[in-house]
Amino acid sequence: MEPTLEGHILADRLKEDDKKIVRDLTKSKMLPRNILINLKNKRPHCMTNIKQVYNERQQIWKANRSDKKPLQYLILKLEEHKYTYFSRTQNESTTIEDIFWAHPTSVKLFNNFPTILIMDSTFKTNMYKMPMFEVVGVTSTDLTYSVWFGFVTHEKVENFVWVLKMLRKLLTSKKNMPKVIVTDRDMSLMKAVGNVFPESYAMNCYFHV
Repeated sequence: MEPTLEGHILADRLKEDDKKIVRDLTKSKMLPRNILINLKNKRPHCMTNIKQVYNERQQIWKANRSDKKPLQYLILKLEEHKYTYFSRTQNESTTIEDIFWAHPTSVKLFNNFPTILIMDSTFKTNMYKMPMFEVVGVTSTDLTYSVWFGFVTHEKVENFVWVLKMLRKLLTSKKNMPKVIVTDRDMSLMKAVGNVFPESYAMNCYFHV
């Protein structure tokens, strides 16, 4: 016989009381690893692993979405919380190709501090393998803030041009344009910046220089 039941599916599964704890802590935006620590502190002989916590969280998201698809649920929440968002579909299709959104406070900050923008894509952050493109601004006190972010299907010039044109729409005063835009050595992004913000000074980040 095994000295412990650790690793066995039956022993690993969450009890009903544990599931309630996971639900409550998930609502409090606690990280999965901290939820697991909390469970083990309450039940010292608990054999649950991090995978069970992730599985339960996935069930919570599915229950919240009801019969809606993930993208439908995302748009519902964006509208509910009054986010500014833009999306476009592929030619002659209903499949969304690019989608971007900005928090109301981010839009206000962007209009107050549009001088410096930093843009870059992040990979391998989602199950759809789509690059997440983020734009970050800098305030007059050298603090950074997220302007907006979202997902693109391809890192091509036309995708970036559309994204930056939508970004430009967030500015209420067309005279108050970004003075400096920092990017990596992505040639498609650099061309799009020159196309949409010709009045801005384009720079490469120190790492890529």
